[in-house]
Amino acid sequence: MKLHRLRLTNYRGIDEAEVEFAHTGLTIVEGPNEVGKTSLSESIRLLFDFHDSSKHNNVKATKPVTQDVGTEIELEATSGPYVFTYFKRFHKKPATTLNITSPKPENHTGREAHERAEEILRETVDMDLWRALCIEQGLAVQQADLSNQTSLSLALDIAAGGNVADPKEESLFDRVQKEYLQYYTEGGSEKKELKEAIKAHQKAEDEVTELSKQIKSLEDDIELAAELSTELENLKKQEQELRADVTKYTKSLEEIKDLEIALDRANLQLESAEKSEQAKKKEMKERNEQIELVTKLKIDHNDLQTSSQTKIKSLKLAEENLEKAKFRADEANTKRREAESLLTLRRADFDYYNDNLFLEQLKERKERIDISFKEAAVAAELLEKNRIDEDALKIIQEADRSVILAQAKLETGAPNILMKGLSNLDFEIDEERTQIAKDEERSLSISDRLSISIPGFIYMEISAGSSSSDLSEQVTKMKENLDSLCHEYGVNDVDEASRYFAEAREASRTIRRQKEIEKDNLRDLSYDELERKILRLSERVPSYLMNRSKEPVLSKNLEDAKIEMGSAEKVLEAAKKSWEETATLLDETRMVFEELREQHQNVKVALDLKAKDLKEAEDGLKRSRELISDDELESEHKNSIELAKKEREKVTLAKAELKKKDPDRTIALAETAQGSLDTVLKKREERQEKNTEVQTRLKVFGEEGLHEKLDAAQSHLDHITQENTAMMRRADAARLLYSTMKEERDRVRRAYVAPLKKKIESLGHLVFDNSFEVELNDDLLVTSRSLGDVNVPFDSLSGGTQEQISLLSRLACAMTVSDNGGGSLILDDALGYTDPERLKLMGVVLAQAAKECQIIILTCVPDRYSHVGDATVVRLD
Repeated sequence: MKLHRLRLTNYRGIDEAEVEFAHTGLTIVEGPNEVGKTSLSESIRLLFDFHDSSKHNNVKATKPVTQDVGTEIELEATSGPYVFTYFKRFHKKPATTLNITSPKPENHTGREAHERAEEILRETVDMDLWRALCIEQGLAVQQADLSNQTSLSLALDIAAGGNVADPKEESLFDRVQKEYLQYYTEGGSEKKELKEAIKAHQKAEDEVTELSKQIKSLEDDIELAAELSTELENLKKQEQELRADVTKYTKSLEEIKDLEIALDRANLQLESAEKSEQAKKKEMKERNEQIELVTKLKIDHNDLQTSSQTKIKSLKLAEENLEKAKFRADEANTKRREAESLLTLRRADFDYYNDNLFLEQLKERKERIDISFKEAAVAAELLEKNRIDEDALKIIQEADRSVILAQAKLETGAPNILMKGLSNLDFEIDEERTQIAKDEERSLSISDRLSISIPGFIYMEISAGSSSSDLSEQVTKMKENLDSLCHEYGVNDVDEASRYFAEAREASRTIRRQKEIEKDNLRDLSYDELERKILRLSERVPSYLMNRSKEPVLSKNLEDAKIEMGSAEKVLEAAKKSWEETATLLDETRMVFEELREQHQNVKVALDLKAKDLKEAEDGLKRSRELISDDELESEHKNSIELAKKEREKVTLAKAELKKKDPDRTIALAETAQGSLDTVLKKREERQEKNTEVQTRLKVFGEEGLHEKLDAAQSHLDHITQENTAMMRRADAARLLYSTMKEERDRVRRAYVAPLKKKIESLGHLVFDNSFEVELNDDLLVTSRSLGDVNVPFDSLSGGTQEQISLLSRLACAMTVSDNGGGSLILDDALGYTDPERLKLMGVVLAQAAKECQIIILTCVPDRYSHVGDATVVRLD
C-alpha cells in the first residue's frame, strides 16, 4: 500500500491540514510540537480500524474540545491494483465513503464502504505487519514484533528458497507421532513398557554423564588456562603502553613547570617596571600641582582685591533678604505642624483596621493548630494499638514467601500420572466419583497418596514416595510458622499486616504533619504568645473607636484608611518640603550675611595671607625646576611608560606559551594514565592468581584417570543397551524418526531467518563496518550484535545503538515485503538517541531503503534528516 494524500479536519487541535506524500522514496513531514504530526499516522489507523459511529476511547480522543463538530479523515492511496479515496467523519453526522478508480470504478458508502475497504486491505496488505513496522512516538528504541507475520514469513520463505508445505507431509508426521506415542507421552516420558528397560539404561547413562561432566570441567579449565594466558599477555602490553604514556605526560609536566617559572620571572620584572612608572607619574603629578597652585593663587589674589570693593554693597542687601526669609520660614512651620497632626490620626485609623485584620489571621492560625493537635492525638492512639512496623511486616512477608516457595516445590516435585479415556467411563479418585470421556486426557498430581478404583473391577493406590511427603510436611511447617507470626502480631494474614503497616505509616505522617502545621502557623511565636497576642488585640481594637475624635470622619475600611493615610503623607511631605525650603533659604541668607560681614572685616587680612602664600608657592616651583626641568621630567615619565609596556608584552607572551601546553588537560591525562596503570597492575596480579589456581586443578584432576573410568562406564552402558531387545529398538526408532521430522519441520520454519539477517547486516554495514553481524531468534528479534570479535547482547547496547538496529530491522522487513503486500513505512520521532555522526550514516540507509519502499518521516527536528539524499519535504505550522 502506498499513501498519496491525507487530509484531516477538526482533528484534536487541528482545524484543517492536508499532506501529499511522494509516491516513491522519502517524504519528510516537519514542524514544531503540537502541530499534528503524530496525528497523521494515528488517523490512518483510526480510518482503517473503526466504523464512523464508533464510541471507542481512541476515536473520542480526536474530537476538538472547543467545538461541537465532526472529525474528518480523507486518505488517497494505492494498495495492490486498487487506487482509492477513503473518507470518514466521526462524532457529528457520521459518514463513510469509498471511491475506487482502478482497476475499475466503484463507489460505496456507509458500512458497505467500511467492509469493502477491509476486504481490499485483507487482499493486498498484511496490516499486522504494517502496524508492527511503523514507529510510534516514544517507541523508537523498541524492536518491531515480527512473530506470526504472514506476508513476511512468505516473502522470507521464498527468499530462502523454500516452498509452501505439502499437506501430505503433515499427515505423515501425524502417523509418525502416533507410533511415537505408543512408547512415549507427549511430554517425552516413557510409558510402562519402557520403564524397566530404561531404568537400568538410565543408571548407566548417569554414570557416563557424571564422568563426562568431570572431563568437561577439566577441559573447561584447560580453555580457561589458555584464556588467562592470553589475557595476561594483553595486560602486559597494556602495562607497557601505559608506562610510556606516564613517561610522556611526566615530561610534558616538567616543560609546563619551566614555563610557569619563566612566567613568574616575567611578572617580577613587570612589577618592578610598573613601580618605576608609578614613581615618575607621581613626580609629574606633583610638578603639575605646583604649577596649578601658583596660577590659582594669582587668580585668587586678584579676585580678593576686586571683592573688597563690592562687599559693603552686598552686605546691606543680604541684611534685607534675611528679614524676608525669617517671615516665610515661620509661616511654613505652622502648616507643617498641622499636617503632622492629621497624619498621626490617619495612621492610627490604618493601624486600627490592620490590627483587626491581624486579629482574624491569628485566630485562623490558632484554629489550624488546634485541629492538628486533635488529629495527631487520634493518630498517636492508633499507633499505640498497632504492632506492625517495617521489621514485623518484613518478617511476615518473608514467612508468606516461604509458604509460596514450599508449595511451588511441592507442585514441581510431586509425580504426575496421565490418564486417557478409551471409552466413557465412571470411576473414583480418593473415593470421590468422577467420569472420563473417550479420548479425554487428564493429568493428576500426587503429593502423598492417591487411590483410583473402577467399582467392581480394579482398585489402585499410588504413593508419591518420601520426597513428596517431605515437601508436603515442609508446606505444613511453613504455614504453621506464618500463622504463628500473624497471631503474634495480631493480624489474620499478610494482606492485613500490609494494611496495618500502611495505617501506621499514615498515622506517623499525621503526627509529623502536626509538627509542620504548628511550626508553619506559630512561626516565631510560642502557643502561649499567640494566645496573648489574640487577647491583647481583642482588647485594643474595640477601645480605639471609643477614644477617637469625631473629626475628621473615620475611613470606611482598611483600603480607604490606607488611601487617606497616603494622602496625609503627601500633604505632610509637601508641607515639610516647603518648610525645609524656607528654612534652608533662611540658613543660606543668614550665612551669606554672616559671611559678607566677616569678609568685609577680614578682607585686608586675607589679601596679606594670599600674597604670602603666592610668594611661597612661586619659590617652591623655582626650587623644583632647578633640580630637574619640566621637559626632563616629562621625558623620564614617557620612558618609564614604554619600559612597563614592553614588560607587559613579555608577560602576555609567557602566558600564551603556557596556555598552549594546556596544563589542566595535561595534569588530568597524567593522573588518568597513572590510575589506569595502577588498575592494569592490580588486574594482572588478580589474573595471575587465578591462573595459578587453574594450573593447580589441572595438575590434580588430570592424574585421576577419568578417561579410563569413562571408557569402562561406556562399555557397561553399551552392554545394557544391547540387552534392550526389539521393543527398545522400535521405541528408539519411533522417537528418532519423530524428533528428526519435528526438528526438520521447525528448521524449515526457521529457514527464512537467514535472508532477513542478511538484509539487516547489509544495511548495517553502511552504518557500522563490514564486520557488523546480528543474531535473530525464532520471533525475528535481534538478540545480539557483533563488531569485529566483540559480541554484545541487544539489551546491553546503548540506547542510540538499540534505536539504530531497531530501525535497520524495520527497514529490512519493509524492503523484503515491498513486492509482497508491503505497506508504506511511517517513522514518528525516530533517531532521537542517535549522535550526529551516526545520523549521517542512517541517512544513507534511509536513502537506500527508499529506493524499494515508500518511507514517511514525521519529525520536529528536521536537522536529523539533513543527510537522507533526495526527499520530499512537507512543512506543518
